[in-house]
Amino acid sequence: MISTTLVPLLGVVLGGLVSTLAQYSLGRASERAEVRRSARERAEARRTERVTHLVDFLSAVQEAERVAVDRYHHNLADEQWQVRAKQSIDRMWVAQKTIHMLCASEVNEAARRLAYDVQDVVRKGPDDPGVPQDEKVWAYIRPSRRTFLNVVRDHLD
Repeated sequence: MISTTLVPLLGVVLGGLVSTLAQYSLGRASERAEVRRSARERAEARRTERVTHLVDFLSAVQEAERVAVDRYHHNLADEQWQVRAKQSIDRMWVAQKTIHMLCASEVNEAARRLAYDVQDVVRKGPDDPGVPQDEKVWAYIRPSRRTFLNVVRDHLD
């Protein structure tokens, strides 16, 4: 008599336990999948933010290059040029500081080297006083720009 009531009761208890464990396991798997998905989304958002700031830095560098070419190739040095040079150098350094905050140290170091080279060529001109000066400006900046681009490409892969 005891076995006729105990066996079904034991079956109900075991069935409930198995059902609870299955629900718990599915819940944990769902939570882990959500955490992974959320981490992927955050990583992609950070990458997108970094790319945006890297492009902004390159844009600032490009503007400063134009300022240097205007000075040394087109012989501009008036007050308007000086204001433009100061603004472009300031913008470039602000963009570089953003890279410092958001990117790996290797990317930051490459950005700093490029910013220093651009700043030097804007303020002092290219080392070689020969003609054409626009090509001398670009030749002065080219090695550090290439290094920066290579480092960025490696870190974005």
